[in-house]
Amino acid sequence: MNKRREGGTELGWGKNKLDWVTELVHSTFQLGTHLDGLNHLQIGNQCYNGFALDEIAEEWGTNKLSMETVPQIITRGVLLDIASVKKVSRLKKGYVITVSDVEAALEKESSAVQRGDAVLFHTGWGELWMKDNETYLSGEPGPGMEVAEWLVEQGVALTSCDTWSYGPVPSEKPYEPFTVPQMLNVKHGMFIVENLYTSELAKAKVYEFMFVLTHPKIRGATGAWVSPVALI
Repeated sequence: MNKRREGGTELGWGKNKLDWVTELVHSTFQLGTHLDGLNHLQIGNQCYNGFALDEIAEEWGTNKLSMETVPQIITRGVLLDIASVKKVSRLKKGYVITVSDVEAALEKESSAVQRGDAVLFHTGWGELWMKDNETYLSGEPGPGMEVAEWLVEQGVALTSCDTWSYGPVPSEKPYEPFTVPQMLNVKHGMFIVENLYTSELAKAKVYEFMFVLTHPKIRGATGAWVSPVALI
């Protein structure tokens, strides 16, 4: 485009031949590693904090609970290597992580969960990403409702898993799909990160760290692409 400017040439703009490239993006933020907003899931017409979906939904997103309202997140991170606890490289599709699994992981790692933590689950399922996408998307292991309630009791700020959603798929009750993230998001306002790569931390046996997550505050968006960092 700079060729068309006053002073532009075939090689760029000005004597220094300046040029640049920009792009337009048309996509959902519910792709790749991303942070879910509290406007993403509903129970019927009800969103988090009692907002009605038909009152906050706009043609460009939502007028409340969207990503511009979410602060940048810096907190203590805890990795729970459930695959290691079960002595497998990858949990099976539909495996329901229990509180007993969580307690066994914490004991093995000599760790504890504190209020405000980011609690990350390593299941090994993420190793299928971009290697066997068909299997990866066919289902997933994940924390069950018992663990979700336990996370709420601990006062956890954020939770994540190395899977494309959060919670077991198929779900514990086939007639209640995605009930774990629905409960955490809508009832308790807990943030969830999906598609998180946890393998390197698990291999290095790093279980506690500073968790840093920054995101673009896109107005009206239900999520944000993120690249969280564990500072050791």
